Amino acid sequence: MSRFNIAAALLFCCFSLSALGAGDESDGYVGITMDNSLSFSGKGSSIDLGGLGVWEVNAAASAMAFSQTNPSTGAVDISNAQLLIQKSEGEYQFSMQTGLYTTPVLGKTIDRTLSNTVNTFGYIPLAAVSYVPNENWSITAGKIPSMGGYESNMTFQNLNIQRGLLWDQTSSVSYGGVVNYSKDEVSLAFTWNDGYYSNKMNWLGVSGSYQLSAKESAGLSWVGSTSPNSQNTPNTPLLQNNSQIVNALYSFNGDRWYFAPYLQYTLVPANQSIGITSEYKTYGAAILANYRFSGADWLGLSGAKMSLPVRLEFIQERGGVANAANPMLFGPNSSATSFTITPTIQVDKFFARVEGSLVQLNHPEPGLAFGSNNMQRSQVRMMLEVGLLY
Repeated sequence: MSRFNIAAALLFCCFSLSALGAGDESDGYVGITMDNSLSFSGKGSSIDLGGLGVWEVNAAASAMAFSQTNPSTGAVDISNAQLLIQKSEGEYQFSMQTGLYTTPVLGKTIDRTLSNTVNTFGYIPLAAVSYVPNENWSITAGKIPSMGGYESNMTFQNLNIQRGLLWDQTSSVSYGGVVNYSKDEVSLAFTWNDGYYSNKMNWLGVSGSYQLSAKESAGLSWVGSTSPNSQNTPNTPLLQNNSQIVNALYSFNGDRWYFAPYLQYTLVPANQSIGITSEYKTYGAAILANYRFSGADWLGLSGAKMSLPVRLEFIQERGGVANAANPMLFGPNSSATSFTITPTIQVDKFFARVEGSLVQLNHPEPGLAFGSNNMQRSQVRMMLEVGLLY
């Protein structure tokens, strides 16, 4: 990113703050959802707007560097320059994320942050209003996180810097609405949206979760297209935008250990009329884990928190045709395994984490693998992310 673009990003955040008056996957209310390794400092600004209620403003700013094999390359860039604004109390609630962001994914080319922002979901990737009549019901509409999968869109919201192989088969942001109901141990959600940001409201979804104990929960979700859509862009890929996605998830959150294993199945029916000549299926399994080290201080840093997130994934494709114009994974009957480890430290609002990842392919179609010749079956990537969550 050029010096001009870096300055523009910082000015954008400062302007947004002054305009306010200065001073997981979530299937429900679109607030700031965080995973198990990072957290906001709790020192963000609260602005009392009288009859409009109290609004909270948080900031996320970070930089990222990476180096990889096959092909050998690397870069340094901003990973986040965002303001997160929300009103989370009262009958009417609101949430918005605004600014610059990048979305690194295992096995995929990492786009520059400014290009990623402009070419994906824009400078306001999420913005929604919620009607919350009581403690059991809520209705949310706007630009919302998509239902399906486990991981969230922004780097700081997740255990790992990069999104995983299973995440790459699910949508991230949709225009639409969600109706939520929760009582005691049961939570249910229903969504109607435009899937992969297609501007065609032809996706439906439903999810349910049950709190097994104070530390455990389990859930199921389905989301999918209800009619054909021939749109085919990097933001709205043809195959995934015509898919059905089923997830089964479990989580355990103990004093030190956190586990979140899940299963994922996707189906893309054949439809000659929109250019899908064969049925596609993927079968995926992942486990995300985190160990939080004990002790308030680490290496003499008062209040430091250190954790060790790990992710292991396997995904396999069935169906498809060779030399397809729109491949699903790495070719018919291909599969991939990934391992990611992300040691993380946070002191007050500042954080730093390093990450090592390996993606290993099995039976890739020639031309759909890694390297400058697209024939290599593995890719190792090292990353560093430093920043603040205010």
